[in-house]
Amino acid sequence: MGLRESLRREKLMKVMDDENLDGYLVVDPVNVSYLTGFQGEDSFLWIGDVGACLLSDTRFEEQIKEECPDIGAAIRCSGQTTLGLLRGAMADSAFSSKAPNRIGIEGASTTVALLNALRGMFPSAEFVARNSDVERLRSIKDETEISEIRQAIDITIRAYRVLRKTATNDMTEVDLRDELEYRMRKEGGDDVSFPSIVAFDARAALPHAIPQRKGQLGDSNMVLIDWGAKRNGYVGDLTRAFLTEKGESLASREYRARFESIFKIVLEAHDKAIEMIKPGASCREIDKVARDVIREAGYGDYYGHGLGHGIGRVVHDYGGFSPSAQGVVEENMIITVEPGIYLPGWGGIRIEDDVLATPDGCEIMSSNLRVDE
Repeated sequence: MGLRESLRREKLMKVMDDENLDGYLVVDPVNVSYLTGFQGEDSFLWIGDVGACLLSDTRFEEQIKEECPDIGAAIRCSGQTTLGLLRGAMADSAFSSKAPNRIGIEGASTTVALLNALRGMFPSAEFVARNSDVERLRSIKDETEISEIRQAIDITIRAYRVLRKTATNDMTEVDLRDELEYRMRKEGGDDVSFPSIVAFDARAALPHAIPQRKGQLGDSNMVLIDWGAKRNGYVGDLTRAFLTEKGESLASREYRARFESIFKIVLEAHDKAIEMIKPGASCREIDKVARDVIREAGYGDYYGHGLGHGIGRVVHDYGGFSPSAQGVVEENMIITVEPGIYLPGWGGIRIEDDVLATPDGCEIMSSNLRVDE
């Protein structure tokens, strides 16, 4: 902690210079943590033209000393307000060399109530809504972040393998979800990346199905699982779809044939997209390659979401592949690739892996888990 966060703040200060901003108020807790190393909540970060100040309260005073001793901090006591702390930070020459007149705020995270309060307290200042400045910085991972995400993915995979070995036919979707999330923590995860998706048969046609207590594994033909572990603040995100014992049986040979046919199409879309991933490649074109495979197979109406999204400190991070994507792949981006086909009344198949853009191509970080495992 310390040097990495300092360099990140310097990059944001370069953005401030380019946009003629005298200061920047960061309120998104993920971005505050990214720029400081602080793991608590209810805290803002003021970045002036010469320094930064973490605005927090007495609950976190000792934690701040431990996690980010290199950064200035203003601690709110009972009866004080965060905006009062901000006023002091803006007037402190350690952070701002002059009274800030043009201040960047996070457009996606600053509430109307907060903006109105800021304008009321600082009537002479101009508050400029900015979009994704810190998120763009977050999209390019350093070596430590790549290592942390790799660990999260490994935990994600180990927990899944334990579940596959120990699952019993009387388990419901909820049972499988609870066991999987327990296993992710047991294998070393600090938390889950998001509420796990477990869906049997026709419910797998819901891309974000909420697990239910009715229905049992042994009575189902197929299962779709979308899950991920969180480790040291970074996440993994994978999806697999597989036939059950019933689905593999002779009695279900018609179902199995359809499953295998659709799986093959989704896998082709998955593989062709990954083949295109390299620095400079258009995110929109990568999405189109996968989408065209599914459309040409006759299932274009049954694939509605984007091909993938960035992952990092959150599971839906900046960047990704979609028909409306504007950017290009950059080295050390980590993005999911997750095409799918969802047929109402039958089921759905999605194959998702986490992919790192390397200097001359890409690496499937989750390649340790086979697509058909």
